[in-house]
Formats: sequence, structure tokens, C-alpha cells
Amino acid sequence: RDAQESRGLGDVYKRQILHMNPNLIGDRGEMIASNRLMEGGLFYVECIGGKMPTFDLLCTIAPQNVGEKPYQFLVQVKSSKKLNLYTKRNNRIKTPVTTSDLQALIDYPLPTYVAGVDIEAEKVYIAAAFDKNLRYSSSIPTGHYLENNSPNNASHLNSLKQDVIRFWQGLNVDIYKPSYQTQL
Repeated sequence: RDAQESRGLGDVYKRQILHMNPNLIGDRGEMIASNRLMEGGLFYVECIGGKMPTFDLLCTIAPQNVGEKPYQFLVQVKSSKKLNLYTKRNNRIKTPVTTSDLQALIDYPLPTYVAGVDIEAEKVYIAAAFDKNLRYSSSIPTGHYLENNSPNNASHLNSLKQDVIRFWQGLNVDIYKPSYQTQL
């Protein structure tokens, strides 16, 4: 190939990336979020987006210590490649979660979170979806983030792990389940 033809193919590729199919953006976001959540070996992550309408990732704590439980949580991933992806006022990521999706997350009996993914920077922002007073209809907070090979990831992943553990321990599931009288 001559240089002109090669340059032309590169331009075509760039245009395809800039105008990426929304499903490809979503799939890419789920993969980025999965990879970031699995860094450090604290969580196992399964992509379930094609199986469940509101949830994209089923995450399980990978027990690190004797007696640690493999508690689970769900994540809905919202991804974008837009320019001006962050709000100016609060520096939130413009990856909105619909009111109905947020309500489904809140109503589900597992700990639930939303993840806003900046496709270009491969950066993931995690926010809790527990409280009916929360609103993510236009953007997601950027306080807890995961980025490629960042020294902050370990701290943010550990905070997420502790949040999930506190949720489950607050339900006393370790006491309830062994004493449950099944009818089967």
C-alpha cells in the first residue's frame, strides 16, 4: 500500500471509532469496568448485561482471609465517548441513569451500584444506588474512581469491598441463613 492509501484507511478507522455503535460503547464500558473491578483480586466479576435488563455486572467478593464471605453485589454500567463528558459545576460524569433503572437497582435485595465509564480515558466512577433520594438522571459523582494502574485503585476497591460487607453484615444473613427452616 502506498502512504496515501494507508492514511485514508486510518481516517476511516478514526471516524468509525468516533461514531461507534452505542452497543459497542456499552460493551466496551462493561469490559473496562470489569477489568478495573478485578484489579487486585478483591472481586470476581461476571458480565450479565445480556441476561438481565437493569444489571450489567454480578460481582462477588473473592475471600482473602479465613471466615471472609463471598458476598455479592450488582453494578449497572453507563458508558460514553462524548466530548465534554464532565459537568463543569461538580465535575460529575455525564452518564445518566434513568429513574426507572435507578429504582430497579434500589429495589433489588442486593447491594447495587452504578458505574460511569469514560471510554477514552478508560476511567470508571462508582456510586452507590441504595437511596431513593439519589438522582443520577443527568450524571454520576466522580468521587470513587478506578483508572488503569492507578495507586488509588486499591484504596477505592477496598472501600467498595467494605461497603458491601457492611451491607450484608447489617442484614445478619450469617445468623439468619443457618437457622432458617426450609419447607423443601
